[in-house]
Amino acid sequence: MSWPAQETSRKPFDDGWAREYAEVVGVIAAVTVMGGFFMPRYGLNLSYGAFGHIYLLAVIALSLRVGRGPALAAAVVSAVAWDYVFVPPQMSFSVLNLDDTLELATYFVVALIGGQLTARVREREKLFAEAELHRTLLDSVSHELKTPLAVLRTAAEKIDTSDPQKRTRLTDEIRTATSRLDHLVANLLNQTRLESRGLRSQPDWCDARDIISAARRTVADALAGRPLKVEIPTDMPLFMADAPLLEQSVANLLLNAALHTPAASAVSVTVGMDQRGARVFIAVADRGPGIPPELRENLFQKFRRGQTARAGGLGLGLSIVRGFTLAQGGEVVASDNPQGGATFTIWLPHTSHGSVPGDEH
Repeated sequence: MSWPAQETSRKPFDDGWAREYAEVVGVIAAVTVMGGFFMPRYGLNLSYGAFGHIYLLAVIALSLRVGRGPALAAAVVSAVAWDYVFVPPQMSFSVLNLDDTLELATYFVVALIGGQLTARVREREKLFAEAELHRTLLDSVSHELKTPLAVLRTAAEKIDTSDPQKRTRLTDEIRTATSRLDHLVANLLNQTRLESRGLRSQPDWCDARDIISAARRTVADALAGRPLKVEIPTDMPLFMADAPLLEQSVANLLLNAALHTPAASAVSVTVGMDQRGARVFIAVADRGPGIPPELRENLFQKFRRGQTARAGGLGLGLSIVRGFTLAQGGEVVASDNPQGGATFTIWLPHTSHGSVPGDEH
């Protein structure tokens, strides 16, 4: 049995502010160590005034990446490091003359103003980008609502026909349009829950067969006419997961496979555990064109849709899968299918149980 791709890199700080402050400290520390210890060993002796310019450049560069608070910290930390390590007398916070005092004070003011202005520009660019995203969402929702609403309106006007075959066809159209609207609203609500941090995982013992069956029923219309192969080991144990979140994640992966592959192409679902029994995986593989290179880096961000995707959808499916999986302490990984196409694998932590309520029966 071949093992699905696993992500070896660790997740970044969950708190964005902590990551930014850590980045500030790391960059200033690197500049200080390089200039104060390594460069002199190789005969590269710069004046302490030159290092002031290097620190200022580092502060401005950091301000392009971090918020106003971390940018302020960069100005303060760099001024302290410059004074202590480079301004005479070295390894001391005292300053020998008025010129150095003025230079140090000027540096701090310039670093502070420059860093804050750069951070403010960055924040405004971020607000502009968010406004663009909101506009994209509104445009996408408006477009997605038009088709099913038009179908419902037309079908409702003609449903009283005396022709039984036409009535059956109209009923099927109403059911399909209603299902599309339900999926659209569900994705919007799920994305809102993720962004508002209102999502809380409620794990319980789950059976992989129940999870896969429920997910298949949810997207049965999209999978119609496609060969679907499900592989679950006969000795697959129960595992802890939030069943509704996991069902929706698998359903979104199945729907994603249907939307991005040719009609009637095969889809497979494989369930198993890693060799140590520490993680459970559910892998959904398709036989489509694979993952476009231009989408690989931002594949799990919202509003991302490939050029080969069929009409319909907002590009929220994979973003929701990632959010739901992270909420359960797991991760989702995209990789190439050796048989051609793409594979999306959900990994969840697993701890063997001694006994599960109901097992004794």
